[in-house]
Amino acid sequence: MKNAAALAALLAMTGVAHAQSPPGPEAPGPGGGGESPAVPTSPQEAGAPTAVDGRVTYQPDFFAQYTPQTALDMVRRVPGFSIDSGSDRRGFSGTAGNVLIDGGRPSAKSQGLQDILGRIPAKQVVRLELIRGAASGEAAGQSVLVNVVRTASAGSGRYEAEAEISDSQRISPRGELSYNGRIGQMEFTLGADRYMEQRPLGGIRMLRDGQDNLVGARSDWTPRTYREANVNGAISTPLFGGTFNFNVSGGRENFKTALESQGFTVAPVSSVVSPAGPTVVAVPADSFRLSIDDRNRERELSADWERRFGDLTFKLVALDTREWGGNDESTRVRDNAGATAAVVSQRTRYESSESIARVSASWAVAPSHRIEFGGEGALNTLDAALSLTEDLGAGPSPIALPAANVTVEEERFEGFLTYNWKVSPRWTVESGVTVETSTISQSGDTTASRTLTYWKPNVQVSRQIGTRDQARVRLFRDVSQLDFGDFVSSATLADNTVAAGNPDLRPQATWRLEGVFDKRFGENGAVALTVAREWIEDASDLVPILDPRPGAPIPIYFDAPGNIGEGEVFSIRLTGTIPLGAVLKGGQVKVDLNWSDAEVTDPVTHRTRQISGFADTEANIEFRQDITAMKLAWGFEFYKRAEVQFFRVGELETYEEGPLMFGFVESTAIRGVKMRAFVENMLDSEFKRERRFYSPDRNGADQSIT
Repeated sequence: MKNAAALAALLAMTGVAHAQSPPGPEAPGPGGGGESPAVPTSPQEAGAPTAVDGRVTYQPDFFAQYTPQTALDMVRRVPGFSIDSGSDRRGFSGTAGNVLIDGGRPSAKSQGLQDILGRIPAKQVVRLELIRGAASGEAAGQSVLVNVVRTASAGSGRYEAEAEISDSQRISPRGELSYNGRIGQMEFTLGADRYMEQRPLGGIRMLRDGQDNLVGARSDWTPRTYREANVNGAISTPLFGGTFNFNVSGGRENFKTALESQGFTVAPVSSVVSPAGPTVVAVPADSFRLSIDDRNRERELSADWERRFGDLTFKLVALDTREWGGNDESTRVRDNAGATAAVVSQRTRYESSESIARVSASWAVAPSHRIEFGGEGALNTLDAALSLTEDLGAGPSPIALPAANVTVEEERFEGFLTYNWKVSPRWTVESGVTVETSTISQSGDTTASRTLTYWKPNVQVSRQIGTRDQARVRLFRDVSQLDFGDFVSSATLADNTVAAGNPDLRPQATWRLEGVFDKRFGENGAVALTVAREWIEDASDLVPILDPRPGAPIPIYFDAPGNIGEGEVFSIRLTGTIPLGAVLKGGQVKVDLNWSDAEVTDPVTHRTRQISGFADTEANIEFRQDITAMKLAWGFEFYKRAEVQFFRVGELETYEEGPLMFGFVESTAIRGVKMRAFVENMLDSEFKRERRFYSPDRNGADQSIT
């Protein structure tokens, strides 16, 4: 099946307007202050990175060759660093990404790090600090960070306009506006953006029997449209001797598609034989049309207040997020003559919320000792309803599913303590522990309640090697975030499958031991090798669950998200930034290569296998050349990952895509406005999916293949 956009060409224009602004005070680094790292002062040193105590400092001159317009442009060019917007770990700090702004993490959760960085003008950035090891301060769960240090600005605006044309031959406009200003001592940011995609998806489904004989086919064509619009605002002002920040954001998105699928039966023509085998003839058969209208709205309010009391830094954070959404799907099946044979409809509605309150304190006990402690409380809720009907000609009749109408609520509390100790100029130790308890209750079609308690220790030892290189060893326990949608049943009409809600779902817990060697060379060369071993408890995967409804007519097993016991993962990751100046002036290659081996025990076959949805190899390679004299840059990105599989009760589903490649050319030669054109899926790669069915389950023989 072809990729969503076999060829997508885009042209973007980005500009920045600045008001003259006097230099302002710099924000302290992570951890509430202390001595600032050494920065170059002489002209000869300007732009060259410096390394002190696990921090590599990059001045704005270092990024001048890339003509950055925002902090995002600068962070993306930090050698050996890739932006991590956050993971599914539990807790407010656990979902943090690996970028700090003025020594602290943004209190907003729904706004991505890249969106926030994209609203900071490059001229506001005083320096970037790459922080490795225990020097990372408040960055829970991250061993490598970038801290963006800014100066005050009187006013600066940014605009971006973009248009895409894909196989649909329709133009999809996109745009973004943001403005940073100052009123007295209060700084503010306003922003808005709009995004649109119109990318059709077409392909052929080949239907085979258990002996791999071709018995049918389907031709699919799926025009798809996605729209998204967001607004945001933020203020920062002195308050009660500290700094108060307030953020507000809201947005909506909508996805629509209409799949047209024409079926064919095939039969061999015995009189015509080719070297590949008998020729077959395709006869039109049934067809169906699937329409989907998926939409949601979201708003978020967050605030934080921070103040220093001598050696103690105190911080309060509050956050509230609300989301409303729904989905309407309908499938109309037509027989060989084109008459309607059946109509299946699905309607879902949901409302979710998350409220968090957090208090923390950082105490610089001595120059070589720092303690952080605090607590957090959170309330998460989901109210979801699903209705599924089938009309075979006599009118719609409901299809009953377990856990179709459910309310889920989680109350969670945690306390944490970390201790950072700089043993010597070369050795640093960071240790800590978090204890959390949560009560999850469920009502509606299914009723359940349980209390879970987890302790999450963490210890990391860092060793400086010379002035720039570093080795780190870390052991920690991680607990994943539950997706409340997994408690509610859902149907996929296009695949004729049902995913049941699982009231017994538990978070996956993982012990991880990792070692990292981080080497720097030249001005912008960096390589990091990570070797890790993980031991998983309550591994998250797909499990068979029996229809839990009382009086179910026959035993029915559903596929559902669940826990399948213990598992292990061994992984190796190589990342790096390799300058090519010796052979290609201004050239640079960034690599991110991953290999892993994961093992769990299959709950159906009881044999060892891969984790569902887990790719054992993944490669991302970026090339870029900046031709400074021409104010021009060009490059490409290559991505490939191994196939992934999903193990259901009676089905093995396999996905494979790529390799994918896109290229770009950008210039700032016209009045400093960045013009960028790029092409996606340059290799016209395919997306392949195979569904292999078994009876009565995956212990049985192949029955059919799609």
